[in-house]
Amino acid sequence: MLDIWAEIPIYIHHCDFPNFPSKEARDNVVAALRLNHRVSGIRLKAISDSDWEAFGPPMQRPFPALTRLWAGPAFLTKNAIPRSFLGGSAPSLRDLYLNHVPFPTLPELLLSATNLVRLRYDDIPPSGHISPQAMVTGLSALTRLETLSLKFRSPQSLSDRAIRIPPPHTRTLLPALTYLRFQGIPEYMEDIVAQIDAPFLESIKITFFHQQVLEISELAKFVRRADKLSLIDRAEVTYEIYHISVTLSEELLRGRVRPKTLIFNPEYMQWCLRFSYLAHFCTSCLPTLSAFESLHIHGPTGYTWQDPVDHPNPQWLEFLHPFNTVKDLRLSSYVAPHVAQALRGLPVERVMEVLPALENIFIPGLYRDRPVEAIYEFADARQLSGHPVSIHDREGRAKLTVGK
Repeated sequence: MLDIWAEIPIYIHHCDFPNFPSKEARDNVVAALRLNHRVSGIRLKAISDSDWEAFGPPMQRPFPALTRLWAGPAFLTKNAIPRSFLGGSAPSLRDLYLNHVPFPTLPELLLSATNLVRLRYDDIPPSGHISPQAMVTGLSALTRLETLSLKFRSPQSLSDRAIRIPPPHTRTLLPALTYLRFQGIPEYMEDIVAQIDAPFLESIKITFFHQQVLEISELAKFVRRADKLSLIDRAEVTYEIYHISVTLSEELLRGRVRPKTLIFNPEYMQWCLRFSYLAHFCTSCLPTLSAFESLHIHGPTGYTWQDPVDHPNPQWLEFLHPFNTVKDLRLSSYVAPHVAQALRGLPVERVMEVLPALENIFIPGLYRDRPVEAIYEFADARQLSGHPVSIHDREGRAKLTVGK
């Protein structure tokens, strides 16, 4: 029936879940795909293996008008996208989103997709592994790329195959890139960022699978080369039951936050290891950015933490160490006892080593139970050192300046 219409663009949208379309619906999609010269958009969401196999053959031809492609089987498929996909060329493509489907020859297609603006390849299976060198080669043609997301399914997706290489003498410039999302092992990201420059990058979100050693020296250099990230002056750390993350941003007037963020989220490992990863990340990457004046630390509500008096965590001091320009420290009621206990007992000669520029601590409620009492001991020690710290509730009320 499509032949009776004028030569207008065709947008194909097919979703198996939850309605499970009929064979007739599948045949209609195949018929539309055969009009490849008219197709401007394709969205194949949560499709079955049988549908994926049916749609594959007609998608091996060129789609010269295609600007948007979203393809994601409902379950991990063993059928890799072949080199002949889209005829091996996508000159008009602007948006490409692939989800848990193997496409090891993706970089070859990217070399022709010079108009690509957004690229998301998520839940990459082991059979879809792409070396960092090949990926950077494909990205080198994408001078208009603004969004890049690479999320591997598991460490096995790349850890056995990733081969470290020395940093190149010259790097690939991605002049339009503003957002980068990565999930995988640190070594893979190190090899990627060592080979690219993104001077206008505004947001990074990183999730690392656990490795014995966290080496992120190239990431630190990459962050330093991103001029837009130099405006960051606010750090927010969130401790949840299953993950820990740090979000950095530029704070504007009246509490508004500009979306220039760097989010580090070390998931998929034990809580103590996530904490250690986070501390190492802050020590390695944060000094490359501008001065932080505000640090917010939140904890999960409704979660029973271990007693900080009986189970003090010395890693808190390690974590706080790189924030040497912070003036305002804001703690949630669940985090405050742990930070307080970590600061307890610091001798006067060491009290200025932790948060040396600190002027204010904000704690909701200003209660003086046993763990939080150590905050006041820390403030007393700072008073003796000649650098007093004021303690407030979250809204700034009931101001207490210890030692005055």
